[in-house]
Formats: sequence, C-alpha cells, structure tokens
Amino acid sequence: MSPFIHIITTRFNVPTKNWAHTRAGHTALTDEWHEHRFELFQKYTFPSFKNQKNKNFVWLVFFDVNTKTKYRKVIRTLEQEFPNFTAVFVQNGGEINSGITDIFKNYFQKNTKFVISTDIDNDDLLHDEFVDTIQSLYKPLHNFVIDLRRGLQMSLVKENQVLINEYYAVANPFVSLVENINSFKTIMNEWHNNFRHYKNVISYDQKPLFIQLIHTHNLMNSQLKTKALLKINFSEYGIPAEHTPEILKYKTLFHNLKRIPQIFKRLILRK
Repeated sequence: MSPFIHIITTRFNVPTKNWAHTRAGHTALTDEWHEHRFELFQKYTFPSFKNQKNKNFVWLVFFDVNTKTKYRKVIRTLEQEFPNFTAVFVQNGGEINSGITDIFKNYFQKNTKFVISTDIDNDDLLHDEFVDTIQSLYKPLHNFVIDLRRGLQMSLVKENQVLINEYYAVANPFVSLVENINSFKTIMNEWHNNFRHYKNVISYDQKPLFIQLIHTHNLMNSQLKTKALLKINFSEYGIPAEHTPEILKYKTLFHNLKRIPQIFKRLILRK
C-alpha cells in the first residue's frame, strides 16, 4: 500500500461571492452556462482524466447542492463510467473551504502518511502522464510543491476549431502540494501563485502535461501571446478521434506573424 494518497479537486458549479459573470460578460450558473460547461467537461476534461495511465488517485468534483435533476443524471452516469470520479454536493464555496480537510480524511487509509492535492478547473485537460509524473516526483516532505510548469493553451475559435499556444509558468494552476496528514490544509487553501515562495519545490518542464482551455465563458483566463503550434497529439490528452479539434492554420500563422516585432524587441533589449 502507498504511504500517500493523491486527491484531485475540481469545483464545477459551486456558488461563490465573486462569481456573477464570466470574462465575456455572460451570467454565470444559468442553464446556458450549465449546458455549455457540461458539454466542455464531457468532451474534454472528463476523458482526459479517464485517459490517465496512472489511476491511483481520487477525483472529488464539487457541485451545488441545488443542481437540477437533469444535470444530476449526467453526474450519476459519469460516476458509474469512471469510479475515480466522486461528486460532492455543497451549499457554497465557504462550505468547501471550512470542510475540505474533513472531506479528505474520508479517503485516508491506515497507512496514509502524506496527501498530494491538485486542483484542476472543470474545463481543462490533462496529459495521460500528468498524474504519473506528479507521483514520480513525490517526496515525503511536508509542504513540498510539485510544479509542472509546461503545458499548452487551447482557444476555441469556432465549433471544434482551435488555436494552440505554448504555456509556461512558475506556480501555475496545475501545481500540486504534498502535506503530512497530521497538519494539512490542501492545495485549495492557497492561491497557486504563492507556491513559488515555498521552500521545497521541484519543477518539471520536459514536455507539456496539461491544456488550459480558453472560451467565452471563462471567468478569468485569457489567450496567451506565446508561440502558436500547428500540430499536437490530441489523443495524449484523452480527446477521442470524433472530437479531435482542427487547428486553424491561418490563425496560427497570423498569430505568429504578429509576434515578430515583440521577438525582435526582446532580442535588442538583451544586447
């Protein structure tokens, strides 16, 4: 038996004080929002979790206790399809914050000494080696940060047509935290950017291990101005063949052409 347990959390439609509208101005948590978000979740996020090579993890997905029956039916189907997926119904974000450690304790075993926690948005995707890489970097140290710094960003331009950008950031939203179960608060207790200041950090950037999805219903995230790519292996992120996006070549070319002046500017400043 493993001395650690790996728990991944995802907040789906949990009401919070500061979440009334999306970045594009759409009202959050309406029927329109739910239909769109469940579509993205079932099309991209859920398959990427199912596609993990290492399935030694618990996936806690938090839902509003008032979630409508038609969506609860979808949730039950997902639980049956993938046992790692566990729905947790709560009143609001405050209930998660105050009770997260007690929820985690329900999954500890007698030999559990450390917990790895990772928090993933409900519209993002994981590379099939995401979980395995985190656990390969694990060390039995309290407040030990595992920082997967390299990923991709996929912007939905039109239906199933996308732009893919390189993504690299220290202490990004895909960071993980190792804690001793005798004194743990979970990854959800800290803003991800603050983990750059922790004493014990191990980073990994050999290849992209996640995709951040950008669409009109995002709360905060926006498209990066980094290099755009013409080709990636979507199957590594669990996207089935029938849902494989088309990377827009003209958009990619135009995006990269617009970057040229900034690239020259940086080169000049380095001299």
